Amino acid sequence: MIKRALFYSLLCVIVIIVILPFLWTLYASFINSDLDVNKFSLDLSKYGLGNYTHIIKSNYLIIWYKNSIIVTGVITICGLFFNTMAGYALVRVKIPGQRILFLLTLGIMMIPPQILLIPTYILMIKFGWINTYLALIVPFMVNPFGVFLMRQFYINFPKELEDAAKIDGLSRIGIFFRIALPLSKAGLAAQAIIIFIWNWNSFMFPSVLVTDPKYYTLPLGIYQITRNTFVSSITKSMAGVVFMTIPVLIVFIIFQRFFIRGISETGIK
Repeated sequence: MIKRALFYSLLCVIVIIVILPFLWTLYASFINSDLDVNKFSLDLSKYGLGNYTHIIKSNYLIIWYKNSIIVTGVITICGLFFNTMAGYALVRVKIPGQRILFLLTLGIMMIPPQILLIPTYILMIKFGWINTYLALIVPFMVNPFGVFLMRQFYINFPKELEDAAKIDGLSRIGIFFRIALPLSKAGLAAQAIIIFIWNWNSFMFPSVLVTDPKYYTLPLGIYQITRNTFVSSITKSMAGVVFMTIPVLIVFIIFQRFFIRGISETGIK
C-alpha cells in the first residue's frame, strides 16, 4: 500500500508539472493589460475577456487562424495518403533496393530539420513560391516518420486477407484501397494526430518561407504580437495560444480511441 501511495503521489506531481504551464497560459490570457502577469490578484476587475475580444476583432489574426487550418489540413490529408502508400509499398511491393529505401527513410528521420531550412528556402525561391501556400504545404506533404509509422503497421497486417483478395481478382492497387486502407484506421489516426500537431505548431519554416502577414500561420502571427511591447502583448499572445490549442484538442478528442491502439500496433513504445 505504501508503494502504491508513493507511486500515485509521484504521478500527481508529474501531472501538475505538465499542466502547470498551460494553467499559467490560461490565467495570463484573462489578465487585463494593467496587471503584471507574474502577480496574482484577487481583484476580479483586473480580469476579463478583453484579450480574446482583441483577437476576435483583429482581421489579421483571423486570417492567420484560417491559414493554419488550410495549411495543416492539406498537409495532414496529403501526408496520410502518401505516407500510407509509401509505408505499404515498403512492406508488400517487391522492388529492387527496397531495404536501401527503408534505410534512406530512417536516415532522413535522423537529419535535424534546421539543416533542411536553407535548401528548402533556396528551392522555394527558384520555384517562385515564397509568400504562397505552396511553400508552406508542398515541402511537407510527405513525412519520413509517417512512412516509418505505417511501414511498422503493415508489417503486422494479416497477409491472408491480401491473398484472399488476389484470388478474387483484385490488383495490388485494388488491395491497397479496398482492403489495406479501410482496415488501417488505428495507424491512420495515430499518424493524423502526430502530423497535425507537428505542422500546426510549426514556426521555424513558416518564419522563413513567408514574409507577407497575409500568409502567416498562427504561431508566426502570435510571435509578431509579442515583438513590440511586453506585458500587454504577452496577455494577448496567451489568448492566442488558447485559441491555437483548441483545434489540437478537437483533433485529439476525435481520434483518441484509435491513437493508443495505433501506436501499439505499429510497435513503437
